[in-house]
Amino acid sequence: MAAWVFALSACSMDDASAGGYDDDGGGGMFGSGGSESESAQSGGSPPPASAGGGGVSEDVNIPAAPEAQDPYTRFAYLCGDGCTPGGEPTECSSDGGAGTGTGLPAAQTLHCQLVLDDGDAIPSCQPAGRFEAGGPCHSAADCAAGLGCVAADGEGGVCRQYCCGHVESCAAGTYCDERPMAESVAGASSRAPVPIPVCVPAMNCELLNDSVCPTGLTCTIVREDGTTSCVVPGEGRADEHCPCAPGFVCSMLTNQCKQLCRIDSRAPECGAGAKCQGGSAIYPAGFGVCVSTS
Repeated sequence: MAAWVFALSACSMDDASAGGYDDDGGGGMFGSGGSESESAQSGGSPPPASAGGGGVSEDVNIPAAPEAQDPYTRFAYLCGDGCTPGGEPTECSSDGGAGTGTGLPAAQTLHCQLVLDDGDAIPSCQPAGRFEAGGPCHSAADCAAGLGCVAADGEGGVCRQYCCGHVESCAAGTYCDERPMAESVAGASSRAPVPIPVCVPAMNCELLNDSVCPTGLTCTIVREDGTTSCVVPGEGRADEHCPCAPGFVCSMLTNQCKQLCRIDSRAPECGAGAKCQGGSAIYPAGFGVCVSTS
């Protein structure tokens, strides 16, 4: 696969199917930036890397990301050990799956979901709720199979598809990113929110035009199909480690930042000794990255 690019976090917008429930800030995932920040717009929770802002204690047990990660499963460490949230239903079968010993009827349909246990997100086989993606919830118990409950504006939360197993498992128009569990936010005053990986709506912004993004965010690519969204920028520039500064995008093959450019631009965006190269479905039409001509 050619230069796959991703953005390290993202700004999710209102989901038309959510019935008035909005995503509310969270951690970060793909490429250009540090953490998705609807918190920039709605006072949402800070990312795990800086958990504790706004009077929340930093003395919490948030698992550290492993140094070497498969980029396709980079959030698996947030999903605990046992069954896989959003995974195959057979993991929670009543004849020996992770659901045994729960005290639930053998005929009860179970699915793997993340539940809050002493400040940690723990995978557990539990009954599926009735609300589909975008629906209201107070905990994962309210959500249908394969969905978790993440914090939303106001009270309660919104059901979102888990992406523990594979970041590209998200439905079209969404992408995988960290969000705080609704249960970990409700009534919390001395503990930072617990991040979990879910699929969030992409903003579909225009690259190299941050005027379309909320203040402080930058537009970058968040999926290998070229989907874009607004994210909190990092500091990485050409050939430096991700997360990346505005105008750059993270290559998943190298974990290095590449400079975005317009293929038909008359301005020397790439500078001397370089050209703008596209030709990949990863980049929206008319865009590419700067490559050396020497």
